[in-house]
Amino acid sequence: MVEISSQIKEFIESQGIFAVGTVDENNSPNVSPRIFFRVDEDTIYWIDFFKHKSFRNFQTNPWVTISVFNKEELTGYQFRGTVSIITNEPIKSQIRESIIKKTLEKNTSPKVKQMSEKEGNIIEFKPKVCYSLNPEEHSDMCTGSDLDYMQICENLDK
Repeated sequence: MVEISSQIKEFIESQGIFAVGTVDENNSPNVSPRIFFRVDEDTIYWIDFFKHKSFRNFQTNPWVTISVFNKEELTGYQFRGTVSIITNEPIKSQIRESIIKKTLEKNTSPKVKQMSEKEGNIIEFKPKVCYSLNPEEHSDMCTGSDLDYMQICENLDK
């Protein structure tokens, strides 16, 4: 388990958006933004309102990359890990409500409000490794991992 430090959690939440990278069965990449999310100690949840490319990719390859970056300060983080879909209804509803509430507190856009009224899948992301995206740091040195990089590469081939 990779713990998401309070500093990194605050960083992600302050940006209000992150990108999720997935790969389909033909190794074609897809990147899409997420604004409806919640960051916990060792898990990131988000609402997937669409069952398009990312959602289909989750079905065939649960390994994803999340990237969050502050363009003014040139700082950021990249996480690699696995996703699953929360299906337990009481848990799903509780996570959904907390995400919607927090997102609407930060973003009052009519489009965001409209989106929040749609149903969506709750995606649970468990990071296995975290890298700094800060240009002054070594981006290939992980800041936290419960796997070594070779294990991750081996799992991607499966």
